[in-house]
Amino acid sequence: MLKSNALVSRTIMLLLVLVFVMVFNGTVLAQNSIEDAQKSVVRVTAWDANDNFLGWGSGFVVGDGEPFEYVVTNWHVVDPAMYGVGRVETKIWISSDDLVPARVFVSLPMTDMALLRIDPEHLLYGYVPLELATRDMVTTGEEVWAVGFPAATFGDFMTSYFTDTVVTKGIISKVTTFGGTGLYQTDASINPGNSGGPLLNKDGQVVGVNTWKFVDPDGQVDSVAGSVQVDYLIEVLSRRGIPYNAAGQAPPPVTEPEPTTPEPPPPAPEPEPEAAAPVSDDSGINFLYIGLGAAALLIVVLAVVLSSKGKSKPAVVVPAAPSPQPQMQAPVTQRVSAPVTRARTEPALDPVTKAKKVQPTASLKGISGQFAGQTMELVGGQLIIGRDPRLAQLVYPQSCEEISRKHATVRFDERTQKFILEDSSSNGTFLSSQERLEPGKPYYLNSGERFYVADSKEVFELKME
Repeated sequence: MLKSNALVSRTIMLLLVLVFVMVFNGTVLAQNSIEDAQKSVVRVTAWDANDNFLGWGSGFVVGDGEPFEYVVTNWHVVDPAMYGVGRVETKIWISSDDLVPARVFVSLPMTDMALLRIDPEHLLYGYVPLELATRDMVTTGEEVWAVGFPAATFGDFMTSYFTDTVVTKGIISKVTTFGGTGLYQTDASINPGNSGGPLLNKDGQVVGVNTWKFVDPDGQVDSVAGSVQVDYLIEVLSRRGIPYNAAGQAPPPVTEPEPTTPEPPPPAPEPEPEAAAPVSDDSGINFLYIGLGAAALLIVVLAVVLSSKGKSKPAVVVPAAPSPQPQMQAPVTQRVSAPVTRARTEPALDPVTKAKKVQPTASLKGISGQFAGQTMELVGGQLIIGRDPRLAQLVYPQSCEEISRKHATVRFDERTQKFILEDSSSNGTFLSSQERLEPGKPYYLNSGERFYVADSKEVFELKME
């Protein structure tokens, strides 16, 4: 009897291990799809005509094989109006020593999308082309991953490498439209620098292009991110004859050809079980795992029942297999209206470490109005104020019609250690002396000086902390 009980116990343990391996392996398959997809994401940088660095976003290569000639990003990443310059030079950042020149091949300002063409002398190798999944392959509530190069999680930009991508996880909260453009609303963390990067499903297929993030200025509602549906990109590629990898549907079932001569009617065949549409190329393996898992659990239950007969001990309860552990990610702390400061993204520092950290931070503090009491760091040395979330990092509500779509730009010049304020609005940007700035003209200001936009209630202070 003791030997029988020991055999049953070992059988139960082996079956539980089998079930765990099957569940864990399914999770690893999904994670590997995202890891492979990261190999297609690139950093897109913008420079002025004098080779001065302006800013950066994300992008991803498209094509069906090497060499790769095209990169997708957001239009606002390479739009000259975004930086207040006449022309933008676009370069794919491999490292600080390796910049690949590119140019805008197709611009779609209404959908905020751009297709870049790599210089023929610098075509790209070593990337993995992603599959593009259309709107009819996306469902509300499915898990998605945003991949890119957000500023809020970056270390030293100048020493960063093309593999330093950041992945955040969320779900498709809603399929919607904004300004006539089809979007996926998602709770995946998207920050400045993510613009132009891919939004991926669990199979590593691109469903959208990460574009904007909107936050309730009063802080009452969590941030909402929007990704443009990739269908617009598919149309551009198709009409210009550019090859790409389409997310494939399940192949049609193979049927026997019709007989050419009459045959006696065959006996009624037993109905064949129809397989559900596969969710990935490994669907056959996954269904096998599910079947084996169900059988294993059934055997476990039977073994427990048989081993407990005639005993006074309570029945053994076999816990259900846990859901796969969600991918760990940092809590969302950044808002468009209040970008994450370094103090929020870094671990707690001991007094010795704090004493060593003397690098000042350029920021903008709201004194009165919509953003009173909030401090916004100039990520990448620049902050744009406006009403259009596609153009600005400090975004006013649409109801504030006196604020222009792109109202004013604040930059910090490390060489002179001064702030540069530039107006591009209809209703004006004013210094504390009530002097109205001349549109397009840079004004150099010191830390501690104040200005307001459109209304004297909307006051900001420039700060070095």
